[in-house]
Amino acid sequence: MSKHRLESFSDGVFAIVITLLILNVHLDHQRELTLNVLGGLTPDIVAFVLSFIIVGVYWVSHHNMLHMIKMVDRRLLWLNLLLLLAIVFIPFPAGLLGQQLWNPIAVATYGINLMVVNALGTAMWLYAGSHSQLMVSGVSPAMVRFVARLHSTPILVYAVGILLAYWYIPVSMLLFAAVPAFFILPNPFLDRRLSRFDGAPQ
Repeated sequence: MSKHRLESFSDGVFAIVITLLILNVHLDHQRELTLNVLGGLTPDIVAFVLSFIIVGVYWVSHHNMLHMIKMVDRRLLWLNLLLLLAIVFIPFPAGLLGQQLWNPIAVATYGINLMVVNALGTAMWLYAGSHSQLMVSGVSPAMVRFVARLHSTPILVYAVGILLAYWYIPVSMLLFAAVPAFFILPNPFLDRRLSRFDGAPQ
């Protein structure tokens, strides 16, 4: 079946999630507006910006994944729904992180959510990649394996960040931020590896 309805539905869900994130940043209307009060919003803003960027990277990744998939079947639809379920959950741990930035449990909850998103994204990609009739021409098994590694490696980074949260939370936050930075900033390593798959759609 065509992938267009899956793409449209998924884009709508991503748009809603990325909008809901800002709802975690709000002032108590009963308090007088001062610089100290605004400064107290810093953890919420940090959690919002980090989560916005991470969800944005997930959206780009999802878009690129579907660019290499030409059609979907029933199982792929359900895998995509499970992926969206984990993504829709992100505003909740993002809110916890903003309220309790220095609480290891909040950091761990946030990191676990991100691990689940990457795990489900990897599962979805591997399922599609193992069914050649779902993929566009030119996507080789080597390309499937490389993209799977790109999806799954952040799981290890997030796991380390969770463990370090019980020692020094700033390091955990840096690790969480390093994952989207790897994909957003100019990356000769990534560009060089992807150039080997010139036959696949970009």
